[in-house]
Amino acid sequence: MRIEGTGPIEHFGSVKVHGVRRMLELDSGLATTTTARGKPETKKISLEDIRNTEQRMAIILPCMNEDLKVFEGVLAGVPHDCLMIVVSNSSREDIDMFKYEQDILSRFCHYTEREAIIIHQKDPFIACAFQEADYCEILDNEGLIRNGKSEGMILGIAMAMLSDREYVGFIDTDNYIPGAVLEYVKHYAFGFNLLSSPYSMIRIQWRYKPKTSGELYFRRWGRVSEVTNRYLNHCISRRRDFQTEIIKTANSGEHAMSLELAKRLTYASGYGVETQELISILEKYGGILPIEDSDVAEKGIEILQTETINPHMHREKGEDHLLREMLLPSLSVIYHSPLSEAKTKNLIEEELFEQDCLKKGEAVPQVPLMPPPSKMDLDRFRDVLDKHLPRYSVPSGVIPSSNLRNFALPSKPESPVKIVFTDLDGTLLHPETYSYIAALDSLRLLQEKNIPLVFCSAKTRSEQLALRDELDVKDPFITENGGAIFIPQGYFRFPFAYDREYEDYHIIELGLSTKEVKLRLKEVEEKTGVKIPGFTEMTTEEIALATGLSLKAAEKAKQREYSETLVLEGDDCQKNRILQAVKQAGLDYIFGGKFYEVSIGNDKGKAVKILVELYKLNFGEVFTIGIGDSKNDHPMLLAVDDPYLVLGIDGNWTDMQVESLTKVGYIGPEGWSHVVRQLL
Repeated sequence: MRIEGTGPIEHFGSVKVHGVRRMLELDSGLATTTTARGKPETKKISLEDIRNTEQRMAIILPCMNEDLKVFEGVLAGVPHDCLMIVVSNSSREDIDMFKYEQDILSRFCHYTEREAIIIHQKDPFIACAFQEADYCEILDNEGLIRNGKSEGMILGIAMAMLSDREYVGFIDTDNYIPGAVLEYVKHYAFGFNLLSSPYSMIRIQWRYKPKTSGELYFRRWGRVSEVTNRYLNHCISRRRDFQTEIIKTANSGEHAMSLELAKRLTYASGYGVETQELISILEKYGGILPIEDSDVAEKGIEILQTETINPHMHREKGEDHLLREMLLPSLSVIYHSPLSEAKTKNLIEEELFEQDCLKKGEAVPQVPLMPPPSKMDLDRFRDVLDKHLPRYSVPSGVIPSSNLRNFALPSKPESPVKIVFTDLDGTLLHPETYSYIAALDSLRLLQEKNIPLVFCSAKTRSEQLALRDELDVKDPFITENGGAIFIPQGYFRFPFAYDREYEDYHIIELGLSTKEVKLRLKEVEEKTGVKIPGFTEMTTEEIALATGLSLKAAEKAKQREYSETLVLEGDDCQKNRILQAVKQAGLDYIFGGKFYEVSIGNDKGKAVKILVELYKLNFGEVFTIGIGDSKNDHPMLLAVDDPYLVLGIDGNWTDMQVESLTKVGYIGPEGWSHVVRQLL
């Protein structure tokens, strides 16, 4: 990236404010020099340094009933190595918008192999954590976090404080241009590399803010920003001998700070927050009022303002939002600051009257202020959330690996808790007769020792529920090759995030619906000209004939929710042509020994990992065993500590590469029983 190398700089006590610098290039090549041909006119930062900084940055995404497609686009624009913290205050009434946001974030992280955090602002556990941490200024009369953008930002900062990230950035989720989102974060990373102070802030000025009025008009600045900038600069100028116009980003929603600076500032409730951040810096360290922290003042605070290349386009929220929700609180925090003199106050009163924000003679309302987040007792905050973090983590139940690692996990037991994950067809069940008799005694031994037995199979919910009833298995189970995880209500003592409920089960969904899968398969049929038979469209009798199942069992196999089972006929060339079209349609497929399972997003390995994290949260250290027989068990066997492979009906083992894999010389349930007896 390359930026203008020079620009106006003004000092206010220990605060250094850089005037707006234009970004010249988003990609400045591989060379690592910081100037162009030794000239000072431009500055550049290498791609490697940008990426290293992004790895140390959390991006907080405040969200409230935004268009879901726009929300999805914003996620796509955040660089891969940043930790995303979505703080939502969306509706949960008639239409649960928060649930849809969780779904979108979950799918996004699944396909992009990312981890994130999503929290609702009204979550009672979060409110309890703030109360325990002695930070009650953020709570309303009902004991929940107040409505307001600022309150959501502080919640995001608190979560970032628990992580190992050094920087925190903010991006509104109403941005229509994902490329602009990407550019904002690049500006943040660039700025943190350019500035030398550990107490630094980057604030974005948009090059254009388009408006639509019959045609697209690229406005140079937002109206509220122009007004707020004018009065903030006037307030500063009245306190010194020289006039200044250095502040151009008073209302910049897109901005970032070092976490060390973020936790030291005082915040205004609602939309006055961005202006109040600058006011707080100038009050504490601007040299006009007594310096609050001499150590910070000694190192200095730096504020860099940058201009984007991408325009900023978002949904218009109306005149009332601009004036009463943005302009009024922005000017209010300037008005009520001890920095503001009588002349500035008079001008602000006149402006608010002219803008119809106040009636003549009406007092300027005071925006509630919240103390610096450093005031909270972080250890007590962590202790409360320790039990609930998997509810907020994406993938569900998985604590982000390099983030929030400071959360204390439950104390470890003297020996790890064993958990057995098992495939069904061809493993616990005989590959031809579907009998489990040979494994029954060993299964009872597991139950006597209270060792969890988790079914992880291509079988449907209906099939597995029937088998669980027969065998009296009470543990969670994974359906349709990782399409969903079913967890009995009350099984885990700590709450966790899930997608929906069915009878007495909480369900974590990884795969998309069978309906979506079948729509894609229609495309495959049209492209290949071949009718592809699937279980959901076959009769119960046809399924029974193809599988050897009873009619009752065949009916349950037909009830697919997250996949389709294909019965492919013809030679290898014909099958490969169909399977290639299946992949091109965005579908995944896996061969289960007899049939092909087609899905979108199903993954046995990820399902196992999610459950393992939930077991760890509740029981401490665990030791996992996996038993399978075919290629569709490969992801499961990779995800466990001790993997086993039983013989197929042909007397051979499926060819797969799994570290420390033990091959068992028995078929199906006999091999399964041998593994369990060895373990016990």
